[in-house]
Amino acid sequence: MLVAPSSPMTGAPSYAPSLAAGPTAPDPVEPEGLLRALDRVPDPRDPRGVRYRLATLLAIGVCAMTAAGHNSLVSIGEWARRCDQRTLAALGCPYDPMAGRMRCPDEKTLRDAYGRVDASELTRAGFERLAALARQHASAAPSGLTPHGLPEREQRRAHHRAAERDARPRGRVAFAADGKCLRGAKRPDGTQIYVFSAVRHHDALTAAAREVGAKTNEIPEFQPLMEDIPDEELKDAVVTLDALHAQREHARCLVEERGAHYLLSVKGNQKHLAQQLKSLPWKQIPVLHRTRERGHGREEIREVQVASVNNLLFPHARQVVRIRRRRRPLGTKKWSEEIVYAVTDLPTEQASAEEIAAWARDHWTIENSVHWIRDVVFGEDARTIRTRNAPAIMAGLGDIVRSTLRAIGWANAAGARRAHTDPAAILRLHGIT
Repeated sequence: MLVAPSSPMTGAPSYAPSLAAGPTAPDPVEPEGLLRALDRVPDPRDPRGVRYRLATLLAIGVCAMTAAGHNSLVSIGEWARRCDQRTLAALGCPYDPMAGRMRCPDEKTLRDAYGRVDASELTRAGFERLAALARQHASAAPSGLTPHGLPEREQRRAHHRAAERDARPRGRVAFAADGKCLRGAKRPDGTQIYVFSAVRHHDALTAAAREVGAKTNEIPEFQPLMEDIPDEELKDAVVTLDALHAQREHARCLVEERGAHYLLSVKGNQKHLAQQLKSLPWKQIPVLHRTRERGHGREEIREVQVASVNNLLFPHARQVVRIRRRRRPLGTKKWSEEIVYAVTDLPTEQASAEEIAAWARDHWTIENSVHWIRDVVFGEDARTIRTRNAPAIMAGLGDIVRSTLRAIGWANAAGARRAHTDPAAILRLHGIT
């Protein structure tokens, strides 16, 4: 079995003045505005009696959540009521000829609309715009440069993050897929709501998200989640998954149907496979990659062993991985140890030990750069919204805000939200003019 070790932009109506977008250099590849992107989200509402286009209601949520303190439907409604007429017109709010002013949606209108929208459609529309925005800023701010308009501290952080990114091995695009419980939100039957997401490693951009049904788990949602990622993004990419998704059907779906690759953690839920991996002669396999780092109050040593395999009890498996992590708090002498096993379909000539180690480590991007920020900065777990799809939609709106701020160079999402207090500046940030 063991072979060898590896080495629309919608303008204001004619009766209302438009927002001044400020001087901008012409850019033929400038990403489309948020309103035009959100216009692609299907509207499930009965058209009879609809006053606000769905894109307007969703854009109000994104713009309100860009400013600090607006984490609930009530606060989003309050933000909209404080907007002036030009801002409401730019957002596409309708004109009320009887009152002689723009209509403003209330909290009930937002709640009803958000409760009907499909979260996966919202994420898909947001990803198309944000991917273009990330490409634009990446080309405008290559290594050693930072985006203009950021505070000096944020520029230093952006420069440090770019240096870390450039120091890592360049190779395939990778996605991390994992689920998150929305702890404050519950269904009428008392069950908790989970959102299953796929996040790009290098920029923490959410490519797809789906709400997990009440009487199921993430496993049946895996293939639909992968189908939500565009073919041009997923083809030849690596998908990193935790042990729950070490399923043969998932491996076949990625390799045979989508032309992608996998790196799967293996634990006790796959007993035979786990026993196979543990029984390999690891003492005879050299350590091919080793790192030692200090930070966050601890010291960590990571050692990676990789071996090529044949006839493994898993579809398309070509390499197995053993990652040994040793940690100790700074100032102490006692080390803790953890050993993790993984399997990938990529052969040795297509995935080095260094690349595999980077993918395994960057899988935690979805926890550190997405889930943690949604909890701490956007107060996601504190929300008690329970109207149908509204909890997942609020998570999706916050994700659009987080990804937009990160794409333009902000490393500190909380500071970025505090800095964006002017509605006109927020609209320009999201390409609404």
